[in-house]
Amino acid sequence: MDLKELMLEVAEHLDCGRLSAYLFGSRKDQTGSVRSDIDILLVSDRRITQDQAEWIWQLEPYLDIFVARNGVAQSLVNESELTAVDNNELVAVLGAVPLLVNGDWQPGADSFAQQRLLAHRSPAATTAPRYELYDAVPAERADVLVVTALAEEIEAVLHELDCGSGSGPSLRVTVKDRDGEEWLVRIVNMDEMGSVGSALKTRDAILRTKAFHVVLVGICAGVPGEVELEDVVIPKTVIYYESAKIAATGEQRGDHSRECDSEIVRRAAIHAGGLSCDGITLRADNRVMACGEKVVANEQFRIELQERHRKLAAIDMESYGVVRAAESAGRRATVIKGVCDMADEEKGDKHHQQAAVAAARVFSHLLRHGVLGTQDRSQCFSGARAIATRGHESCFRGGNRGGRARAHDAETDPGRATARC
Repeated sequence: MDLKELMLEVAEHLDCGRLSAYLFGSRKDQTGSVRSDIDILLVSDRRITQDQAEWIWQLEPYLDIFVARNGVAQSLVNESELTAVDNNELVAVLGAVPLLVNGDWQPGADSFAQQRLLAHRSPAATTAPRYELYDAVPAERADVLVVTALAEEIEAVLHELDCGSGSGPSLRVTVKDRDGEEWLVRIVNMDEMGSVGSALKTRDAILRTKAFHVVLVGICAGVPGEVELEDVVIPKTVIYYESAKIAATGEQRGDHSRECDSEIVRRAAIHAGGLSCDGITLRADNRVMACGEKVVANEQFRIELQERHRKLAAIDMESYGVVRAAESAGRRATVIKGVCDMADEEKGDKHHQQAAVAAARVFSHLLRHGVLGTQDRSQCFSGARAIATRGHESCFRGGNRGGRARAHDAETDPGRATARC
């Protein structure tokens, strides 16, 4: 893409002779990533109308333009903001490079004129909460966001990705899939259990990483007859069982449900046979995972949940919050959990490590085989993105990136597959 030609066209369309444009972010740093959007800071003495913003988006979805006025730069896509004392300070803190000054292309910007893009992807536009540039710079972006709740879960993921032990609650790594394509993976350990905390921390991580796919990896309880200890479950549906009404006649349940990405579940099931060669039983089909704020170690409680949801296979404390957060941000969500107990009176830590490792191995396998990284273009947001009004949820095209199709193993029946090892 010819950035020089594009920016001159933008300046002409906006009909603003004093328009200045600056490049910042990973494209300015020339990291070589063809997935990154192109962050542009516009300084103008005129406001940009919604029609003009729509025109820019249709012109080139890779452009993520922030319009600066009095030290506040607001994204045309989703109204996220960067703030500083004034525009000059904003440019300085961002380390932005001038492309246009008063409508004229700057010779010093020639090295940024040609930008390489992926033909079949639409990048997620920058989505960040309002923050002061002096206090925090957004975390580096990622393609896939991995969320864990416990230290043993993140350690298992890092080990399977050949990263050794991590330091701190968050780490970004680069993983190559079998086609040689690199994926940026941000692993975040929430260091807490429970759906509410999971939703808040996942949402914050999404805003900072702009990851198009959120994957919860860890351990869970299982349902006898549906799964066995150390099996790995990838549910299609997660339900939140805590909601209820306490009336004079008793308790009236009102469980809420959310769907994980059904296409990912289907494609994951194809790999069940290959994983069984590694001693892992993968249950990826129409199963249900129940989620609540309780550590369940009571057989009768588990049976009552089974009676309410006949496809119930597992119980955890984070899945609903993570999936809900991903859904609200327009991201794909996948849950990968290893069974460590049966939610009964014999609950203990004996199988925690093995279950965490099994789940991490499944995640690593699916990532390296392109199941979690690729994106069906039919799943992308269609039409022009909507510019959000204050107090409403942002919706923008590019929340899901399009990805090139890959050849995969021959499909087998979903669920537990029989393999020839």
